[in-house]
Amino acid sequence: MIVRDDGQFGTIGGGCGEAEVFRKARILLDEGRGARLAEVDLTGDFDQQEIGTCGGLMDVFIDLWSPQNDVPLARRLADSVAHNRPAALLTLVEAGAKDDLPVGAKTLLDPTTRTAADQLVGLTPAALDHLVERAADANPGLFEVHSNGAVKPVVRVESSGAPRLFVDPVRGAQRLIIVGAGHIAQPLATLGSMLGFHVSVIDDRASFANRDRFPTADEIIVRPFAVAIDSIKLDRHCYLISVTRGHAFDEEAVRAALRQPECFIGMIGSRRRVKAMLARIEEDGVDPRRLAELHAPLGLDIGAETPEEIAVAILAEIIRERRTGVRDDLTLGTKSGRLRRAAGRAR
Repeated sequence: MIVRDDGQFGTIGGGCGEAEVFRKARILLDEGRGARLAEVDLTGDFDQQEIGTCGGLMDVFIDLWSPQNDVPLARRLADSVAHNRPAALLTLVEAGAKDDLPVGAKTLLDPTTRTAADQLVGLTPAALDHLVERAADANPGLFEVHSNGAVKPVVRVESSGAPRLFVDPVRGAQRLIIVGAGHIAQPLATLGSMLGFHVSVIDDRASFANRDRFPTADEIIVRPFAVAIDSIKLDRHCYLISVTRGHAFDEEAVRAALRQPECFIGMIGSRRRVKAMLARIEEDGVDPRRLAELHAPLGLDIGAETPEEIAVAILAEIIRERRTGVRDDLTLGTKSGRLRRAAGRAR
């Protein structure tokens, strides 16, 4: 959560607990220096009008970022995001016996250099490798640093005499690439923008792929489907959805996306249609393990019927994949064996 003089952006859960953190953050802004750890008691008194309904205690680290001290680090973070490079912000939230660094000392963990974290708290190569993996997997966590430079995950920030680091991964912009600019694409683009995706819309018809129909899209590409997809560098931050006007165009889009090493690929359609398409693609030599990652038919089974409902079902599956990595799988027979595929479908 970001707290500024004119308000806040983001949330750490809402309610009276967040209000208390906001109050303490404003005090830090007024003082203009330092960082501090706030313990928020969510147990509350059940006779109160407002209570912390979650219960328990929450550690919240409040850190002051200033133009005078933190612009270079902020730019490096922004550069990592812009170029889709895995990185993480490391923040010292408990100094322990290491009194040569102030609480709030921070640096960027860049897997390409692998030196910043060692300079901060003197980690062993194995510990640094572990934190690099966390950054690459976008997996945040709190770690205690032992005197020998090893790390172990912890839950609470407590004074134990050992420094404690919070690893906060940053990742590139999540891209929603909508192939086809028809009736389902419009609510998909609108909802995708609301959810914070960088939205690209692709179609070979300028009368469909235009700013009037897609006012919230970040990018509109009017080119043949395969040519347009080939021109985009797809990576693990990309979610490509094929909702074109015909089976042949969907297959063209899927084949083009499969030529690149990694991204989420989804397509709507009937199970029979998907099965036939996968069989054709496999006959052309595509690795069955790669085909097993295809999300088709795409969309959680919520009984969707309208374009807007189908868009909700599609994005619900994307959110589940992005946040949890979980998918409901069935097996689908193919020429060489059995392929996993999502059970959910958008009608």
